[in-house]
Amino acid sequence: MKEILIYGPIGQATTARDVVRQFQDARGEDVLLRIHSEGGSVLEGEAILNAIRQHSGGTVFGQVDGMAFSMAAIIALEVGRDNLTMPEDGWIMLHDVRVGAGGTETDLERMLVQVKAMNASIAAKVSTALGISEEDAAAKLKEEIWMNGQEALAAGLVSAITPAEALAAQFWSWSDQWQNVPIEFLRATRNPVPSDPQTSNTQPEMKLFKLFQNNEAEVPSLELAELGPDDLGAEVAGLQKDLDEAKASNIAALVARDENHALALATALDKQKVELEALHAEAIAEKDAAIEAAENSSEDKANATLAQAGHEPVEVLPTETQTREERVRAEYAAINISERGGAEKRQAFRRANKDIFGG
Repeated sequence: MKEILIYGPIGQATTARDVVRQFQDARGEDVLLRIHSEGGSVLEGEAILNAIRQHSGGTVFGQVDGMAFSMAAIIALEVGRDNLTMPEDGWIMLHDVRVGAGGTETDLERMLVQVKAMNASIAAKVSTALGISEEDAAAKLKEEIWMNGQEALAAGLVSAITPAEALAAQFWSWSDQWQNVPIEFLRATRNPVPSDPQTSNTQPEMKLFKLFQNNEAEVPSLELAELGPDDLGAEVAGLQKDLDEAKASNIAALVARDENHALALATALDKQKVELEALHAEAIAEKDAAIEAAENSSEDKANATLAQAGHEPVEVLPTETQTREERVRAEYAAINISERGGAEKRQAFRRANKDIFGG
């Protein structure tokens, strides 16, 4: 028996050209049509339907491996109830034709006629499969028809149920494009529950294979060998070593990069500190010079004014930093002898301060 796969989107992963060619190669023998598809192009699907109808010399059997949605479900129904099986956790879904249309008004009207014809054709197939009127079939298609394995068996769409496969779980993320997805489908695909509670913690078996070149053969070839338990330890140890070395190398590179960055930042900060200190010192020096210049300028202007009036210049007043002798002599110089009694005041001041001026 020849197996033909209807896997993935019809018109993309599965094309009518490929399926028809396989049917031609299978003339005279039985065919098992294995289906696991979300549907796709109606026209591509019609070509596959014709290949099923025209197959000669053998019987076409159908097996839903995980899901048969949309056009893939129509292909499954074409096989016929007596020759179709599916797993108990598989799903069949049928709905009205959906198209993406564009173009002129005439193009859209022509497309509408085609869509109505396609819907009528699908309703007729569903009517025959379910044993209901075409009007009822059309109404159900508008609401979407969802059936798991047990429901399909009860409705007479399949002849037998095969063991659960949980393959539909691969496509649960596409469920948002449908309008009436049953909660059972979402629950089964997002969180599959084993049928036997005792096996709920059973881990899936994992097998590793290694590709190597066979140099002992006359013609060198590449072969695929399964790794056994004795080989697994060495393979994993080698992979872990490579991973550890790569991790250490990356960490060292990151540390070196951070150290260089910190050093460059510290150097830049030190340079800015020196520049700021120099600017601060320069500003203080300029300030002191300006104050001194202002003081000297004020004293000079005052003495020039006194000189024009015929008076002696005024000496700088004593400050807190002057010694007693400096203050006494400054006060003595400040006594104006041109005033009445000024000479007597000076003599009296000198006698009062004999320790400074002498006997």
